[in-house]
Amino acid sequence: MHAADSSGPGGEFLGLIEKYGWAIRHVGEGGFPAFSYTVGLTSMGHPELVMVGLPFDAAQGFLNNMGADVRDGSRFDAGSVVWDQTEPPAPIAFVEATDVSGLTAVEQVFGEVRALQAVWSDSQGRLPWDVGYRNPPEAQPLLGTRPTSLT
Repeated sequence: MHAADSSGPGGEFLGLIEKYGWAIRHVGEGGFPAFSYTVGLTSMGHPELVMVGLPFDAAQGFLNNMGADVRDGSRFDAGSVVWDQTEPPAPIAFVEATDVSGLTAVEQVFGEVRALQAVWSDSQGRLPWDVGYRNPPEAQPLLGTRPTSLT
């Protein structure tokens, strides 16, 4: 982790990262859908997680649950799918985020940015690349390339 002081850029996250292991940053401006991401999973040797197009409170719940899983030893990888983050169970797929330009707090705190996009399913459990996905593409743009296979 960068030795940023708490008054510098990204400093507001340092106390939260020290206390909990990560913090959540919400971004919602401009023409791009709102997104939320973790800041701190990098210190656990794991890519940060980002969710696009969800209300902030919903994204924060998902990201905190997944952050706790990482802290407890779980790993999420590009191309993997989990079913245990929603009730009733629905898939969340992970895509390597190649566009990390919006994850500025991670860059300020850690320098390097590695991230996975946690891609949420629609109300029918379909992912954006599935036939019959109910949301418009602009509701949840992919920050990377869709995996060719999911596990």
